[in-house]
Amino acid sequence: MDAILSTTTFKSRIMGTSVNVSLTIRNTHEATMEFTLFGAAYTFTVTRWSRKGLSSFLLLFFTYKCREAADFGSLTVDDNGVPTFNMTTVQKVNAVIQGAKDVMACVDEIGTRHQRSVLDYAIWYREKHTCRDTYENYITMLACNCIVHTDFLAPGVTWELVTFGMA
Repeated sequence: MDAILSTTTFKSRIMGTSVNVSLTIRNTHEATMEFTLFGAAYTFTVTRWSRKGLSSFLLLFFTYKCREAADFGSLTVDDNGVPTFNMTTVQKVNAVIQGAKDVMACVDEIGTRHQRSVLDYAIWYREKHTCRDTYENYITMLACNCIVHTDFLAPGVTWELVTFGMA
């Protein structure tokens, strides 16, 4: 397992409820967000911006809106369209922290809008909206991945086995 680069906590809202999120960022920039909502513990893991995926994330991150250079560094693009990130390790961590906060905010938006159908919505979104060419689409896809991979707010159903020929 990769070494831990940073840990922090932040507050987020999900469906009107304030939650404390414990964020762990590994050396690869993989992020793990742990929180409890309505008595259930959840762990969201984002691997898409780890390793080589970090540059794709950062390109969308900087083109989404103007970022404070002191906190996040900067992006320059040369005449050939090649991007260069001017960032310290701390600034990269700050970008991942902001990305994690944006994922949680998106989960809140989905939860507020779709309430008991959060998981169904996330599955639908992943099937129908595969384009990740904007920061908004990218963060929404990450939020939906987190929802699906954790069965977020799924009903607690115990299934009775049904197989062919059980009559």
